[in-house]
Amino acid sequence: MVITGRWGTGDGSVRRSRTVWRSRGFTGRPGAVVVTGLCAFILAACGTALGASTPTTAVPVSTAPSLSGGLPPATLPLAPSASLPAPSVTSDPEPTSDPGSDPGSDPVGVGDETDPPLSSSAPASSPLPAFYNVSLPLPPGPPGSVIRSQVIEGGSPLPTGATAYRVLFRSESDSGGDVPESGVVVVPGGPAPPGGFPIVSWAHGTTGLADGCAPSLTGVGTIPYLDGLLRRRMVVVATDYQGLGAPGVPPYLVGQSEAQGVLDVARAARALLGDSASNTVAAFGYSQGGQAALFAGQIAQSYAPELFVAAVVAVGPVASLTELAPVDPGPTPDPDSGFAVSALYAWSATYGAPSLGSVLTPAALALTPVVASGCSGAVSAAYDAIPTDRLLRPGWSNVPSLRAEITANQPGQAPVSAPVLVVQGTDDTLVPTAVTTRLVETVLCRGQHDSVRYVQISGAGHAGALADGESVVVPWIAGRLDRLPAPSTCSRSGVPGG
Repeated sequence: MVITGRWGTGDGSVRRSRTVWRSRGFTGRPGAVVVTGLCAFILAACGTALGASTPTTAVPVSTAPSLSGGLPPATLPLAPSASLPAPSVTSDPEPTSDPGSDPGSDPVGVGDETDPPLSSSAPASSPLPAFYNVSLPLPPGPPGSVIRSQVIEGGSPLPTGATAYRVLFRSESDSGGDVPESGVVVVPGGPAPPGGFPIVSWAHGTTGLADGCAPSLTGVGTIPYLDGLLRRRMVVVATDYQGLGAPGVPPYLVGQSEAQGVLDVARAARALLGDSASNTVAAFGYSQGGQAALFAGQIAQSYAPELFVAAVVAVGPVASLTELAPVDPGPTPDPDSGFAVSALYAWSATYGAPSLGSVLTPAALALTPVVASGCSGAVSAAYDAIPTDRLLRPGWSNVPSLRAEITANQPGQAPVSAPVLVVQGTDDTLVPTAVTTRLVETVLCRGQHDSVRYVQISGAGHAGALADGESVVVPWIAGRLDRLPAPSTCSRSGVPGG
């Protein structure tokens, strides 16, 4: 592989374990659907049982006060109910604005994601293991406080002495309610350094909206670069996102919710490990998770001010719903249709609008049960071969409520509070290079004056950028955690990586 990059100065400021934590998230759950490409690191099928039962340890809930802050300027209110119903499927279209006013003309977009799914036919709606069961409402507790934890036995080999935990923790809804969230915490072997191990919070790509699509069900084998990060003496944590593995709707491609999970699982690691974990955090995500990592950098200072987010890494980040489906549906299929329908389904349930009948055709509505019960492979199989004009109503992207949601969930709502590394494959057809370049140069550098290093990996596709990016990502994270100066490409003109 050939890795190219641009350097300069920017204007930006500055034992193996799984955990279940509480995070400030979004309440309710209408089912399951999500869209994001998975790479070779994903080894196990969606909905796989946990295997041999392992002891479950109840961890005392922290008595620290709840720390919540303001939402990004474009953050939208969520549906207020504590348990969200399935999306509305009324067939009366919501009024649209002028078709000539196209939200797809926003400065950034997201490419289609067609990487192999976790599973195309896994029984994602099968009952979850008892570890994930939780009674609602939750007793009071701050975001990130641990509800229960469990050592993960077997699975992917770890460096000597490392331990992995499955965790269930608290998050908080936009209306102030507590919601449970699940994930994993992986701890290096040996004594912690003074001040504790730094934390790397991994944000995964799309797996689906059903509970059985939660990555923590299969252990830690889906976390990339895990061995290298542990050998550098970092705790590695990973959220399933709200609604995957725990009650609640999965707010797919809702940046605020995803970011809260990324930060709250780091809080859960600190609650679980005590003084062995520091407050220094790096957010690292791929595809859907790239969006999550960027939003985590945006909200960290207001949402989790006790954490010091020292680095943000986004590999092939999703930047806008309008890149998942054509704004003008036509007679040809689109390989990302399943992802787009999944996002529309999740947003209708999360925000309470738009009604699915205002954006989807009757033919698309008839297939939505697979969105609620299947993983991303099954959803793609149902939708991707159907012409888009048989799935999406004309003017679907101009429905006023949806236009606002598209804008609110594009990265660039506020400056990122840490140096940023963006990694992009030059042959990515899912999140094209031009889309990511526009995001970096127009939004992050010029619009927000963030400090960004932009690296292109020659010849790599969407999953390939993650598979081939370890030699760039891991040393860059290590440098930021060591408080070394962060190089930036933002002051350079021309093609990034040139």
